[in-house]
Amino acid sequence: MATLSAERPRRWHLNKTKLNVFLDLLLTGMFIVEMEEHFTGLALHELLGLVFAGAFLIHIILHWDWVVSITRTFFQKLLHESRLNYILNVALFLLMAFVTVSGILISRTLGLNLSLDENFRRTLQSLHMVGSELVLVVVALHVAMHWKWIKTNAPKYLFGWLPKLNAKLQQPRAVSPLMPEHLPEWKPES
Repeated sequence: MATLSAERPRRWHLNKTKLNVFLDLLLTGMFIVEMEEHFTGLALHELLGLVFAGAFLIHIILHWDWVVSITRTFFQKLLHESRLNYILNVALFLLMAFVTVSGILISRTLGLNLSLDENFRRTLQSLHMVGSELVLVVVALHVAMHWKWIKTNAPKYLFGWLPKLNAKLQQPRAVSPLMPEHLPEWKPES
């Protein structure tokens, strides 16, 4: 007679911190490439800009609880660091929104073919570049504000597999007669 097992099937659990580490790493890599259009060419620069905007929105969605919580308590008792972080994040969001929208408006390869006045287009392109440089400054401040979190979590999730690998390599292996230490020593004929 078969017995029923009381074990439940394992549910998949989303580790938000791990997801944030990898998403932040992706955003960082894309940001570096995006800042230098000549790395990719204009077409890929514009396409990556849209992908970056999507990843940035996912980043905001993952932190939405924090956004709502700080927004509600902004004028109440709140640590100065939280207020500064909030203001910095709002500035980053507004700058990213501007750079994304201006990038779409001045796009030459996404197929939008917007009929913008050439003077307006040049002005918008200059503002897009200035906005991108401001994003760079605000991102640097954002990273500085979150450096403790980065220092704590990045090694754990990016390199946490190394101790496991090291432990596995340190375990005694089964002895095989074909392993080099069991083969007779080779000596060249004289």
